This record gives sequence, structure tokens and C-alpha cells, in this order.
Amino acid sequence: MSAFDDYIAQLRRLDDARRTADEAAARTATATESLGQRTSRLAEQAAAQRAVVDDLARAARIAPPRRAPNPPPLHGDPTADLDAAETDLRTAGAELEEARYLAHRAPLLPRWRADERNGLVYGLFALVCVLVQLLVLRNLRAEDTLGVGLLAAVLIGAPIGAFGLGWLTIGVAARPKIGDEEKRLERNYRLGLVVCGSTLVVACLGFFS
Repeated sequence: MSAFDDYIAQLRRLDDARRTADEAAARTATATESLGQRTSRLAEQAAAQRAVVDDLARAARIAPPRRAPNPPPLHGDPTADLDAAETDLRTAGAELEEARYLAHRAPLLPRWRADERNGLVYGLFALVCVLVQLLVLRNLRAEDTLGVGLLAAVLIGAPIGAFGLGWLTIGVAARPKIGDEEKRLERNYRLGLVVCGSTLVVACLGFFS
């Protein structure tokens, strides 16, 4: 091989090396641009989620959650870090939707329907009412007018008291953190009257059984 041929071969090798370096630089620039776009998009999504969280906290009249002033530095593969950040952001978004849903529901048993929750509240007070009525029936003797009056007052007043306490409890425990203050709560007063009123019959059956 002549010196000229060797020179031409060397130029070709240099040209191949330059082309390879240019391609690598282009791939690096493309990857860097892609990472920058992903980072910007994630930052925008995170800022939007923070704004929604702050608005939700203000609407619920609670303090916004505290945030770390300086996030920890990232180490390792940037792509893996961004993948983890996207996963965390999706998880945070799902939890935010869950918090928004629960904030508009009753604090007491928020996933229950209103009639189920109200039935439980009325039922608990009705159970206490039955116990009180049975206690009175077994210990109070209606031997005179006063005894008859006291017995009737307890047997009739206890269901009314149970209904009233259930009504008030629902008003306190079933009002959502976020909602229209003027909106009437579903108290199911008919259900309450039936549940609490039936305690008189249950108490009498229990006494005479």
C-alpha cells in the first residue's frame, strides 16, 4: 500500500469516527431534550396538584400540608428517577381524587349510603332506649297514679329522646367537610321514627316474654 492509499484510509477512519461522534452527540442531545421535556411536564403536573391540594385544604378549613423546602438530590439514572417520579405523581393524583371524594362525604362512615348510616345511628340510640325501657319496666311498679305516670313518661319519652338524639347526631356527624351549608342533610326522619318508635313494642315484648 502506498503512502497515498494509507492517507486515504486514515481519512476514512477519521471520517467514520467523526460521524460516529456526531451521531452519539445527536442521540445525547435528543435524550437530554426528552428528559428536559419530561421534567418540565412533571413539574407542571406537580404544581397543579399542589394548587388543588391547597384549594381543597382551604375549602375544608384545615391547614395545607407542609412541604419539604429542599427536595433531596437525585442520584443514578435520570430516566429511572423520572419514571419513579411519574409513578409517585400518579399515586398522588389518585390519593388526591380520593381525598376530594371523602371531603364531600359525611365524616362518619363516608362510604355508606345516607340511609344505611342514618339507620345505624338511629338503631344505636334505639338499642339504648330498649335497655332503659326494660330496666324501668322491671323495676318501676305502677301501683298508683304517680307510678303509672312515670312509667308512661319513660316508655313514651325514651323513644322520643332516642329519635331526637339520633337526629342531632346525624346533623353533627354526617355534615361533610366541604359542601353547601344551606343544603339539607338526609336525616331519614321516617326511618328514625319507625326504628325509635318500635322500641316501645320491643320493650313490652321483652318484658312479658
